[in-house]
Amino acid sequence: MTSTIKGHHASFMVKATLAVFATVTAVLTAMPVSFAANDVLRVRIGSDVGVLDPARIFGIENQTVAGHIYNGLVKYDQATNKIMPDLAREWTVSPDGTEYTFKLRDGVTWHKGHGELTADDVKFSLERVLDPETKSRYAGQLAGVTAVEAVDKLTVKVKLDKPNAGLLNKLTAFNQGWIVSRKAVTEIGDKNYQMQPIGTGPFMFEKWTPGNQVTVTANPDYFEGAPKIAGVAFKLIKDETAAAIALENGEIDIFFALQQPVIIDRLKNAKGVTVQDRPANHTINLVLNTSKKPLDNVKVRQAIAYGVNREGLIKGYFKGTKAMGHSVLTSSFPEYTEDLPQYPHDPEKAKALLAESGVGAFELELVSVGLSPYDQLIIPVANDLNKIGIDTKITILERGAYLQARTKGDVMTVITGVVGPPDPDSPLVTLYATKSFPPGLNTARYDKADELLARAAGELDPAKRTGIYRQLLKQTMTDVPVLPLYADRLFIAHSDAVSGFVQNSLFTMQSYSVSLNR
Repeated sequence: MTSTIKGHHASFMVKATLAVFATVTAVLTAMPVSFAANDVLRVRIGSDVGVLDPARIFGIENQTVAGHIYNGLVKYDQATNKIMPDLAREWTVSPDGTEYTFKLRDGVTWHKGHGELTADDVKFSLERVLDPETKSRYAGQLAGVTAVEAVDKLTVKVKLDKPNAGLLNKLTAFNQGWIVSRKAVTEIGDKNYQMQPIGTGPFMFEKWTPGNQVTVTANPDYFEGAPKIAGVAFKLIKDETAAAIALENGEIDIFFALQQPVIIDRLKNAKGVTVQDRPANHTINLVLNTSKKPLDNVKVRQAIAYGVNREGLIKGYFKGTKAMGHSVLTSSFPEYTEDLPQYPHDPEKAKALLAESGVGAFELELVSVGLSPYDQLIIPVANDLNKIGIDTKITILERGAYLQARTKGDVMTVITGVVGPPDPDSPLVTLYATKSFPPGLNTARYDKADELLARAAGELDPAKRTGIYRQLLKQTMTDVPVLPLYADRLFIAHSDAVSGFVQNSLFTMQSYSVSLNR
């Protein structure tokens, strides 16, 4: 589905979107699963899944489901973000920092009879992401890897062209760090595998009913012990009011990706409901394609930054539940700083910069995925830019078309979130590195960050590394290839039947620690 709205007609899109959400919610029915209903955790997701292949995965719903199925060599502690062993029980680093040797756990088995995990599976997984034929959005995250060697059945060595202080963050259980089975991918086929995932994780993929729900069942042979629940049903409920009612009525147990302030307040006052929140490693951004005129002109980009009333968006639309985006790093990152160029809402300064740029009148296409809140917050952004003399056109794309547009990389703008491990290299490489040009996610086609990114990655002194990243943040907030609209907070609500749930900062959720007491 593609929708295009110009100027002040944008409000029609919100009504149409809500109408679609209401229709989808009305026809949502429970799908029978193969385990006892009282032992199944029911989780609301706000968008359907579609790709559970780590090399190609995108979107918090896909990432959340995948996080139940896969493991990485290492993982983050859900509460503290500390890096911990996962498939690797231990690892060593060579004195020069260019070789990481991982010793794998013995006896880890793949789901559904696909054999035991070996070093060859790790080699296959990482090389698959790096292979240009895969067209992985995350190849840039592993760009410093020169070789992956299966030394023996349970030993794998990752070689780098130069030291990279953030390598372990690249190999955590997230996106390109999730390990797949060579046997499973080969037998199932590269395309079919996208929705027939095989992992080693605490839950096994069972079934996907498009537009309805995804179910995963407990893995009784999980190497850290079987989960305390029989499975998880991820139920698609797009409309947040409908999801709140479902939680209050005991029809779901966890409300994931809670966004709307009025619903947050409602659930905070609801009986038998707990609302958790914490800063997320997640910003929502307006990406400006610097290869497209007139966005190649820095004064135009700075004018857009002054023209968007970001504080009004946070205080008005989000009622203070979000924070100002001072850069693409949120306060959950140790490298976070506010000592950066600031762009308070100043329409007159924006108009003056546009006049100085000499570009004259132009139309700016604002592209968003058709998901809440992106397809709604784009409207006040467009209205703000209209007021400084930029003629805006809003284009709303369904997720598949949106990803195709980003992969092709010729759109003028996109509104996008960037989420990842709590290491600055991940979002900064994603948005600013030339090795992340489309089909990667550097839709801005920004080409001035590579030298600083390389210096920071190779710097082993934490304080010096932080200084380099802050230098890069100052540069990018001067050049404004990406305008952070706000820094996110992750809100999740759950019923009193849920115990043991731990909220992470990755804008995902994990059910392994959960018990149900209905």
